[in-house]
Amino acid sequence: MFSSIQLFEEQGIKNLRKVEDRFIETKDIASFVNDVKTEALNLAMNIIAETLGRYNEEICESAKRKKHWNIIRTDTKSLITSIGTIYFKKTFFINKDTGERAYLLDRELGIEDHQRITEDAEAQLLKEAVQTTYKKGGEAVSILDKVSKTTTMDKIRNLDFSKVHKAPEKLREVPYLYIDADEDHVSLQFHQKKGDLKKNSYGRKDNCVFANIVMSLLLFSL
Repeated sequence: MFSSIQLFEEQGIKNLRKVEDRFIETKDIASFVNDVKTEALNLAMNIIAETLGRYNEEICESAKRKKHWNIIRTDTKSLITSIGTIYFKKTFFINKDTGERAYLLDRELGIEDHQRITEDAEAQLLKEAVQTTYKKGGEAVSILDKVSKTTTMDKIRNLDFSKVHKAPEKLREVPYLYIDADEDHVSLQFHQKKGDLKKNSYGRKDNCVFANIVMSLLLFSL
């Protein structure tokens, strides 16, 4: 963390002074707020990245680690967080006895293989996607970054609700089942090919179909 703060004192404060000077000149408060926010977020990302890197160094220096694991290499990895993408170092190890290979930092932090998005960013992605679209969900994943709508779609399709909503062991029996149905209409541009729509006796195009039936079930136990 010390290095990140030192870097901010050397570079971040200079950037903030430039931001302040630009604001005094332009009087653009919206740009001023966004520029200050960007500098603050960059500081936060640097602190997070430095902390993860330091944690990785402690694993490398651990006597317990040296007893069971050998170092293969150290890689630079990235993670998309809710504030932006962080880049940090993590070391790849091999177990002396079993030959197993692993990033021990991932194991300590509960990071899955090939994981690119942190849980906080994923929560923002899902929150937006279920209310709007996959594309907007991908844009909302992080303040400074975004992911594709395909990534958003995959995240949603991989959700498992079985642990949350368990089927009852015994189904409840009811004497009456009430069904309320409504129809949904869709206007077509054509049936089989362009120009095949005909007009009815009222002069209107015959281009309406029933897409589906929407039903709500009301269960009453008397």
